[in-house]
Order: sequence, then C-alpha cells, then structure tokens
Amino acid sequence: MISIRGLGLSSEPSNEDIKKLIHLFQSGNLLEAKGLAEQQITSYPKSIWSWKVLGAIYGGKGNLTEALKINTKVVELSPNDPESYNNLGVTLQELGRIKEAEENYKKAIKIKPDFAEACFNLGNIFMETESFDDAIAIYRRTININPQFTIAHYNLGNVLFEQKKLEEAEASFRKAIMIDPKYTDAYVNLGQTLSDLKKFDQAEKALRKAIVLSNNDPEIIYKLGGMLHKLGKYSVAEETYRQVIAIKPDFLSARHMLAALTGETKPSAPRDYVERLFDKYASNFENDLINNLEYKIPKLITETILKYSNSKSLGTIVDLGCGTGLFGSEVKHKVENLVGVDLSVRMLDVARKKNVYHELINEDILKYLSESILNFDYFVSTDVFIYVGDLSEVFRLIKLRNKKTGKLVFSTEHLEGEGYMLEKSGRYSHSKKYIEGLSKEFGFKLIECQIVFLRKDGNQTINGALFLLEF
Repeated sequence: MISIRGLGLSSEPSNEDIKKLIHLFQSGNLLEAKGLAEQQITSYPKSIWSWKVLGAIYGGKGNLTEALKINTKVVELSPNDPESYNNLGVTLQELGRIKEAEENYKKAIKIKPDFAEACFNLGNIFMETESFDDAIAIYRRTININPQFTIAHYNLGNVLFEQKKLEEAEASFRKAIMIDPKYTDAYVNLGQTLSDLKKFDQAEKALRKAIVLSNNDPEIIYKLGGMLHKLGKYSVAEETYRQVIAIKPDFLSARHMLAALTGETKPSAPRDYVERLFDKYASNFENDLINNLEYKIPKLITETILKYSNSKSLGTIVDLGCGTGLFGSEVKHKVENLVGVDLSVRMLDVARKKNVYHELINEDILKYLSESILNFDYFVSTDVFIYVGDLSEVFRLIKLRNKKTGKLVFSTEHLEGEGYMLEKSGRYSHSKKYIEGLSKEFGFKLIECQIVFLRKDGNQTINGALFLLEF
C-alpha cells in the first residue's frame, strides 16, 4: 500500500499544480500525470510530491526498476518522511527484496508510530515469511490505529486461521464483513473457518453468500461442494459439482470428485486436484496427520526397508511424492543420496526446511520417471498411489528406465477383491491381486505385503497395505 501525500515544502509546485497532478493520477490519466510530474520535476528538482507521484505511476505499471530508483531518490530528498520509506518498502517487497522492505517499513513506523499503512505492510511481510506471531501483533496494532482498516481484519483472520486460532479468526473475518458487507473473500474464509469449527450450517450460509456476491464463482462453488462432500451429503455435493462443471467444463478437480460420487473410476486423479489438495494443507499437514490422524506409514515403511537390508547404508533413494518430507526424516542418516519429488510447491517448501534431501524436484511422478536419469536402489512412495489408480505406467517406467536392480516400496489403501477403485473420498484403493498382477507383468518380485492401519479419516479407520517389491 503506497502513500503519496505531499509535504507542503516550499520546493514544491503551487497548490493548484499539485491538485491538478493528483487529480490526473487518481482519475487514471496516468500518461498526462506522468508528463506533468516530469515537467514539475524539471522546474522543481526537489519536489517530493512530483517524485512520489512519478514513483507510484511506474510502480503501478510494473516498471519496478524505475520505481525503485525514484523511491530511493525520494528517501534521499526526505530522510524524515515516513511515507517515503513506506513507498520504498512496497517497491522492494514487489521485487522480492523482503528483508530490505521490512527495514524500510520499520523506519517508517519509527518516525511515525501511528502509521497504519506501514504497519499493515510490515504485517504482510511477516505473513509472507511465516512469522505468524509477529504478523498477528502488527495487524492488531494496525487495527488499533485504524479500526476500519478492513483488509487488516481480513489478513489477521488469515494468520489466526493458519495458527488454528479458529474462534479468533472467525471474529476477524466477521469484523471485516461488518465493515464491508460485500467482502467476498472474507465470506469464503469465514466459511472455511466455520467448517473447521464444525459450525456447518453457518459455514454453508457464508459460502452461499460468497457465491451470490461473486456471481457464481466456480471456485467458491467447488469449496462448498467439498464441504458438503466431507459431511456425507453426497447428493447435494454431486449437484454442486455439476453446477461447477456447467459453469466451467474444464474444472478437472470438480470432475474428479463428481466421478468419485457417481462410481466412475478414472485412471488417475488430475494434477490440478492433487496440487490444490496439498498446497492447501501444507502448513498443517504434518500436525493433522501425526497428531490427529495417527499416521505412521513413513516409519513403518522405513522399518520394512531395513528389515530386508543387508548393509548399513540404503544407498540411493527417490521419494516419489515426498510431501513435507516425513519419510526423508526417517531415513536421512541411512542414505547416500536422497531425492524428493512432489507436485506441491508448498509441500516442497516445508520439506526443504528439514534439510534432509539432497535434491527436491517439483514435478509429476510419471513425467519425472519418464524424463529423468534413474539410478536408484529404492523407489519409495508413501500414501501417494492413493491418488493414482492405474499403476501400470509407474511399474513399467521404473523397471525399464532404472539403470540397476532395486526395490519398489509403497503403501496403498486396501481393496478386497481385484483391481483398483476410486472411492467416494476421491482417493484410490488397490487390491493385493492387482499389485501381484502388475508385478508379474513387469518383472517385479513381491517380497512382502502387510495389511496395516493407515490413518483415521473422521470417525473411520482406513486400512492399507505396505508392499516391498524387488526388480
């Protein structure tokens, strides 16, 4: 958020010329505003006002290099002006120079402690760098300065939601809506918060309000369908997914979930669906899995691998669908080289912080197996094939393209009988007979299959299977 209020210095153009410049700028006549600002700077080289407007014009047009030069010039001309530091901070932040942006916002606030815009911008920096406690504190300071700062309430709600402080998040979103009753995004995030609080009727009401305000945005309708789906309201969820597809026929995630409800088993979940799912849950993924869902598959797979290993080192491993790195953390001291592959950028960001992988790759598994040099002792996949129905290409590529013999170790959701199936959850289950068939077809030897507890899913217990194959 940039500020361009003037300082009223004697080196400025006349008040009439300043008013004309600001009118041109605010009315969107940027070409004329730019010309006038440049004329004023020629006559008044130290005109803070004109430099500020020119910087805002360049920044608004995306010419950040020029905006940086101008806003740096303004700070040199007015070293005690908080707005100049704020504007420079905005440009630096847009350039990705986060630490420098943070320093300039802090300078602005030091000069003017009640500078709401600078406090808000600093809060955005803290939110971007996941310094959530600092973000909460500075957003609250912003709101104390300006209680009607709508987006500050909204952003505070988002941070509180990330911290699982759901009641406080709800209050923040409601305050944003109270100030701006047409704040669509606030209704959407309020709906998600209320859903997590198990206030489902209120959540549905909030999402439906957002749908009306957004003129039937398919993204929001899809969110509503997802909530109804989780609640087991399958017929209403099916109707909602159909509504999404009617508006946006290429909405692949909605098509996937509709297929799950109608019993149509497609070969694989679309990339769009998997990316959405895991980007959304990345920040709380491990806490939910380990503490709430009692998930222990990475540990069990590691124990299974070690059971059949005759050496101290497991050699080279590729973790297909590595997520946040739970498996990598289990084997980090037992490998020579560990590569992680995943679709979700946000999941990889979490995994990277663990510093346990030698390489992390943002890629689809099949594309990775098709195009990369494969020279691994182990191919490991923990709870990833539940988003891939037909595993034949995975088996074929590993056997065909790996430069040496090795092992394939993975988990599935267990299906009695034959084949594989797309469950109502949107995940796939696989039968032991299906895996045995693939092993025979592509030259794998089944060494072990364990039927195990995978995790909880609401009030249900999900059973799965752990497989270790040699090839």
